[in-house]
Amino acid sequence: MNPRPFTARANDAIAANDVLSSLRPSSKQQLVAGVTFQELEKDTVICHQEAAAVRFWLVLRGEVKMVKYTSNGAALLIELVLPNELFGTVFCGDKPVYPCSAVTMKHSELLAFRLKHLVADLENNSLLQKILLADTCSKLCHAQQMRGLWLEEARVRIAHLLLYLHETFGRVIPQTRATLAELAGTSVETAIRITNALSRHGILATSRGQMEILSLPGLRACAQSGGPAL
Repeated sequence: MNPRPFTARANDAIAANDVLSSLRPSSKQQLVAGVTFQELEKDTVICHQEAAAVRFWLVLRGEVKMVKYTSNGAALLIELVLPNELFGTVFCGDKPVYPCSAVTMKHSELLAFRLKHLVADLENNSLLQKILLADTCSKLCHAQQMRGLWLEEARVRIAHLLLYLHETFGRVIPQTRATLAELAGTSVETAIRITNALSRHGILATSRGQMEILSLPGLRACAQSGGPAL
């Protein structure tokens, strides 16, 4: 990629993102001066859990999953990162580390920025502070909801996460049941059994690489009480 189109693409990406567009002009220039472009294949690890947080990323194309690994090696899918969204923005402590590993879910294109330029602008940029605070509060609320959700049966977790994916993608969810299982912290076999039951009740339709919600009221009923015998 030659310099001029790449610089223009980086500036366009910054302008389109709520967080980066709130930076002061000098900070935007620093970001562009230190940015690198990454084109990665599916299942490529972008950053490792507990590694020093030096860069953060903006997804241009593709999808990235944030994965948390337990001490015994079990993996939990924390969230999905879609085009025009950031990940790796860590601000806690003098020597921040990434709380999760980031892995591409498909062929993806990313911009990698130096975290220090974002942190430097944060100190005296009240608009940036407000935007990041709102984003942090939203993620904290979601994390608290998920913590309570782990006490529920798998069928209730699956229903809740389908509603979460509906908020992100709409009625047609371009994700596999394997991804749904990762999000719900259950096996693929369990996710298949539950989604098949939802299909029999006219709540969900599944096909290769996607799921379609046919009845939001029915899905909400399942999220509240497990719904009909699944």
